[in-house]
Amino acid sequence: MYPGPYEYYSHKVLIGEPESCWEWKGSCGSPGYGNWCFSVNGLPRRGSAHRRAYILFNGDCEGKQVNHSCGNRKCCNPNHLYAGSQKENHVDTVEHGRHSPPPYKKGSDIGTSKLTESNIREIKKLLEEGKKGVYIARKFNVTTACISAIKKGTNWKWVE
Repeated sequence: MYPGPYEYYSHKVLIGEPESCWEWKGSCGSPGYGNWCFSVNGLPRRGSAHRRAYILFNGDCEGKQVNHSCGNRKCCNPNHLYAGSQKENHVDTVEHGRHSPPPYKKGSDIGTSKLTESNIREIKKLLEEGKKGVYIARKFNVTTACISAIKKGTNWKWVE
């Protein structure tokens, strides 16, 4: 579908002004980082989109993690990305107001959560009524794995 990683990148990223955040338009993982799912020229098939963007435009990050100077997890603007340490990333999260010291956020207080506590109560009710996970997942635009984790009590167990 895409002849190379630059074409994949340009299709998946909303490219704007050089100083603005260029947000990932594709799927995102639970922490809110974009999912890179393209393999060519040695780039891994899966990985975080911002890391792959950094490598694509800046080369190898020499075993370091790729941090956002902007604080936006979906941002893939190479001008906002730098190879750094966990300590530098922690400083960034504090500066951007994203650091959440204990007690940690949970449920809908987490910015990347698709569901609310009200949704969970409805999902649990539908599960008790015997509705299929596929039906519930489609209704709430989540994966069947998400519904399964709610059913098992792995996720959202505090919601009655």
